[in-house]
Amino acid sequence: MTLDFLVTDSLHIYPVMSNPLPRPMIIDTDGGVDDALAIVMALNSDHIDLKAITVLAGNIDVHQAAKNVLRVINIVGLEAIPLVAKGCTKPLVNPPFNAAGIHGSDGLGELHQFKNADGSPRYPALTTEPSTEDAIEVILKTAEEYGNDLTIVALGPLTNIAMALEKDRTTLQKVGRIVIMGGAVKVPGNISAAAEFNFFVDPHAAQMVMESGIPLTLVGLDVAMKAPLVRSDVEAYAQKNPSQVSQFIVDCTGIYMAFYRDNEGFHGCYLHDPLAVGVAIDSSLVSTESVYMVVETDGKFTAGMSLADLRDRRDEVNSPPNVDACLEVDTERFLKLFYDLIQP
Repeated sequence: MTLDFLVTDSLHIYPVMSNPLPRPMIIDTDGGVDDALAIVMALNSDHIDLKAITVLAGNIDVHQAAKNVLRVINIVGLEAIPLVAKGCTKPLVNPPFNAAGIHGSDGLGELHQFKNADGSPRYPALTTEPSTEDAIEVILKTAEEYGNDLTIVALGPLTNIAMALEKDRTTLQKVGRIVIMGGAVKVPGNISAAAEFNFFVDPHAAQMVMESGIPLTLVGLDVAMKAPLVRSDVEAYAQKNPSQVSQFIVDCTGIYMAFYRDNEGFHGCYLHDPLAVGVAIDSSLVSTESVYMVVETDGKFTAGMSLADLRDRRDEVNSPPNVDACLEVDTERFLKLFYDLIQP
């Protein structure tokens, strides 16, 4: 591996490597629409060695989420498929809370509604099943095997990660980094005025991960809302590049994009989870600031709020930075990566 040049931003300098070896990775997901697009990217990336996809409740229940992950793997059509393992069925403390109203009752835009020209289901019943292994055990086993080389990309609530910490903190602390899609630093939340969805669903798990001592990169709403996917662009892409994958992207994003059209006047969606995978592949896509962050667990109006200490006079002795928070993104370069990695 050789160092080609340096990409700089106002806060960090990133080395850019030529032909890096694929990095061992786990994706931890709650099986929604943007999760599916992120998994397509990861499965198609030469820079990722995807060891497992662990699943939990969040956008949809854990059992449907696992089916959705298997559906995506089937559509991409790889010969060697990663292990898919189910984990937590509910948050650590709070009652379950899902986003079926945004992602569809199946979490993937009501795929049952789509038919082929002959009337047969476009997405027939799957013949594959998830592993019988427990997701928490899979995370810990992979952390033990790959240690600092392993990246975990957490696309849903952090319940599985928190449970792994609770079960064997020492082993999980061996991982090189956790890239988290969650939180908001300088912008409002999206499920409440204060909180982003994943942290709102399980704030106790998010706070446990903040305290873990593991290197964390937060891909929150500050950057995710700067990565839009426009409906007309998706449809044009599918017409120009007809494939099972491009048709699936058109189909599964329909309800999701209609939500933004009806509620925000934007007929499209934001690539929250794909951006997290993009950052795991190429950290130079974003600029970050190292901050001390906590997550509010009990606030009547602020539960799930990710509070970063942005003061000039910070207490870095007692409260040292624990998160690299992404604050800016090169949208054009990320969207190029996204389209490159959804190519059939």
